[in-house]
Amino acid sequence: MRLILLEVCAGITALLFLVMLAGIARHRAQRRFEGANNATAMSEYLWAVVPWVMLTACALPAVRLIVAGQ
Repeated sequence: MRLILLEVCAGITALLFLVMLAGIARHRAQRRFEGANNATAMSEYLWAVVPWVMLTACALPAVRLIVAGQ
């Protein structure tokens, strides 16, 4: 049961991450038409990835305990 819940949480997290990246891409496309291009796309995507990496690093020990408990 724990493993199923863990998989559901991982799926929701992946979906949220993809929606966030799609939102950034859409926002960049809208700004391109307005002529404002202050930051590069790579820096925006990297700054979007940093919190997710931190969240993953914090959750990894708990995930290992859940998987080891099965």
